[in-house]
Amino acid sequence: MAKSNGDSGADSWPGLLSELTKSFLILRDIFGYALPGAMFLSIGILCRRFSFRDIHSLLAPYDPPLWAIFLVALGACYTAGHVMSQVAYIFYDTWKLPKAWQKVLGEPADQPQSEVQDSTPHTQVPLELMVLREAHPALLTEFDRQSVMSQLRGSTGAAMLVGFLLFYAFPTPPFGVLVGLAGAFMLAVFWFSGTPHIDDLRQRTIQAGMKTMEADRASAPEKRAKTRSAV
Repeated sequence: MAKSNGDSGADSWPGLLSELTKSFLILRDIFGYALPGAMFLSIGILCRRFSFRDIHSLLAPYDPPLWAIFLVALGACYTAGHVMSQVAYIFYDTWKLPKAWQKVLGEPADQPQSEVQDSTPHTQVPLELMVLREAHPALLTEFDRQSVMSQLRGSTGAAMLVGFLLFYAFPTPPFGVLVGLAGAFMLAVFWFSGTPHIDDLRQRTIQAGMKTMEADRASAPEKRAKTRSAV
């Protein structure tokens, strides 16, 4: 019976790590996007470029329930946070040159494959990291924590700087102009960085899955042998 309980604990541990990973993804969205977006909008309120009274007068004709106002505020913070995150990463990603830009500029024919892989942007996910997350997720706990904190610092710094420029240093453009500029910026990042990133991530995910399946097949005889010896 003790043996069985030990196996049950071993089986539940990966499940616990999986749940923690899902919680980490939620925390990353909160700390990496929603909080910097809230910081950016708060700067506009503190600089008195708009106020809660303006927002109330805008929503008053519709008389939305409290939960709807909360969802709208959360969506506004989350969207603004995405823009701030892109501002924080844009110079690093541009310096590293995404693959789409490399193709436009033309890569040297004799460039080693390792150098091409090393020139991928900071936001690309290494294949080895994906395999390691599947096999030993506990090893990445500190890496995930530091990544979230780094993203929070960068996005919050961008929110402070952009908020200073738009709400304090210069006259604030009309709301429609702000939305248009943010949309144009996000589309530019999507075309030149986001889409190549997803294409690269899809290929790396397939490669990581194939490696994981090969490792599972290689370890299957050992697992069966241990099971027979245990019985």
